[in-house]
Amino acid sequence: MKYYINLYAALCLSVIKFTLPFFRNFEKNRAEYVIIKFLRNNIPSTSLRMLTAMMFLFTAVPQLTAQKAVSADSCAGSELSFYQISSQETFAYQKPGAFDFIKYAPKDIADYSRQSFNAGWQKIFSMTALTAFLVIVDQDIIDESQRFGRRIGIPGTARMKTIFKIFDQPIQVPHDLGSALYFIGDGMTQIALTSSFVTYGLIKDDTRALQTASQLAQGLIGVTFTTQLLKHITGRESPLVSTKPGGRWDLFPNQIKYHKKVPKYDAYPSGHLAAAMMAVTVISENYKEYKFIKPLGYTLMTILSYQMLNNGVHWASDYPLALAMGWSFGKLVLKRGRTVIRKDNKGIIESVDFRPAAVKPGGLGIVCSIKLR
Repeated sequence: MKYYINLYAALCLSVIKFTLPFFRNFEKNRAEYVIIKFLRNNIPSTSLRMLTAMMFLFTAVPQLTAQKAVSADSCAGSELSFYQISSQETFAYQKPGAFDFIKYAPKDIADYSRQSFNAGWQKIFSMTALTAFLVIVDQDIIDESQRFGRRIGIPGTARMKTIFKIFDQPIQVPHDLGSALYFIGDGMTQIALTSSFVTYGLIKDDTRALQTASQLAQGLIGVTFTTQLLKHITGRESPLVSTKPGGRWDLFPNQIKYHKKVPKYDAYPSGHLAAAMMAVTVISENYKEYKFIKPLGYTLMTILSYQMLNNGVHWASDYPLALAMGWSFGKLVLKRGRTVIRKDNKGIIESVDFRPAAVKPGGLGIVCSIKLR
C-alpha cells in the first residue's frame, strides 16, 4: 500500500500544470472549496489518466515477449539476456515487469534522500558554493543571454500548439524555434522517448530496450516528485515574472497562491534539466558502445539550458542541483534489472607464494601456495 500512496503523491505533483485553470476560477475566500474540489475531481482523474497511459505501455511487455526463445546470448534456464559491450564488459538484463517502474520509484526517492543526507561535506559545500555564486550573478547572466538571443534571432518564447488529445490531455508541439529549443526538456519529449524504447523492445524482442524504457519511466517519476517538492518549498520567482534582481524567494509559500501563479514560485530547481540529465545518464550507460550518445545528449542539454535562460523560465543557479539530481536518479534506476559483468584479463591465478617448511624427518623444504581467482 505504501508504494501506491507515494506514487499517488508523485503523480499529483506531476499534473499540477494541467489543473491550473481550475484554480483561476475561484476567489481567495473560497480556498477551502478549491482544495476539496481539486482533490476530489481533478487530481484523481488526471493522475489515473497518466498512470493508465504508462501502464498500457508496460502491461504489454510480459504478454508480447513471453514466448521468447533462449538464444545464444541468453543463459539457459534464466530470464537474463546478455549484451557484450566490449571485450571487458558485459551487461545482463532482466526483463522488466509490467509495473516495475512504479514498484521501485518510491524506493528510489527514499534512496536519493538518504544519499543526499549522507553525502560528504565536500560535495555539499561545493554544490552550495556554486549555487550561491550563480545566485549573485544570475541577473547579469539572464540579461546577457537574452541580449545574445535577440542578436542571433532566437526568440525568447515558449509557444505551443495542440495537435490532438490523449485522455483529455493536449498533445502539443512547438510553434517556433524558441519553443522547439525549450521543448527538448518537455515532459512529452521524455514520454515519447520512453515509448520509442518500449516499441523497439517489443518489435525486436529486445530486453535491454524494454529495461531502458522501464528505467526512464521510473526515473521520471522520481525526478518529477523531488523537483516538484523542492519547488513547493523554495518558492523562487522565474525571471520573466521577477520583482527584484535574481528573483524573490518565498520559502514555504502559500500553496493556493502557488497554484494560481505558478511562475512566481516554481523556478528552483529546473525539472526540465533534471529529467534530461536522468535520460542521458540512463541511455548512455545502457548503450555504452555508442560513443556519440553522451556528446549528443550534453549538447542538447546545453541548448536547453540556454533557451530556458533566454525565455525567462529559469536562472542559471537553478541548474547545479537539477543536474546533480538527474545524474543521481539515473544511476539509481540503472541498478534495477541490470547487472554489470567485468573481466580483468589477469588470468585465473591471483597470487603465488613460496615459504620454507619443515620436512620430516629433520629436513627443510619449500611450500608453494597458489591462490586462484
